[in-house]
Amino acid sequence: MRLTMPTFTTTLAAMRWIACAIVLALVAGAACAQGVYRSVMPDGRVIYGDKPAPGAKESRQVDVSSPNIATPVPAGEASSPTSQRQALDAADDQVKSARQELDSARAALEAGREPQPGERIGIAGGGSRLNEAYQQRIKGLEDAVAAAQKRLDDAQTARNAVR
Repeated sequence: MRLTMPTFTTTLAAMRWIACAIVLALVAGAACAQGVYRSVMPDGRVIYGDKPAPGAKESRQVDVSSPNIATPVPAGEASSPTSQRQALDAADDQVKSARQELDSARAALEAGREPQPGERIGIAGGGSRLNEAYQQRIKGLEDAVAAAQKRLDDAQTARNAVR
């Protein structure tokens, strides 16, 4: 087996490769250090890019240097998986109950749209119109639907907070 010393040409080629690698690393680092711009267009669209979008009504640089990492909960404050599961089950039950209540309120509103006896008043010319009692009854049914929708929204918000 014969060992040969590297020639000037092979050493120069290796040095070129190393120099290219260093230059690429520096360029990549500089590219990562560039800012990200958030531009709001006149029609309300939001565009993110490495430079402000032309024609934007508002552009600002966004800081993206900090990673999006959640801080761990200290061991003493962490709830057990069982208690969290129970809280989530209870919240799910509240959402289900609120959803059934909303469905019932909507069904009552649809069924109540038909005027009941005594809720029509005859008018001159042979027609009739709905009286104030009908309007108040429908308003009460609509208020019940709105209240049921609010209870459902609150129950869903509470369930999402438990998650």
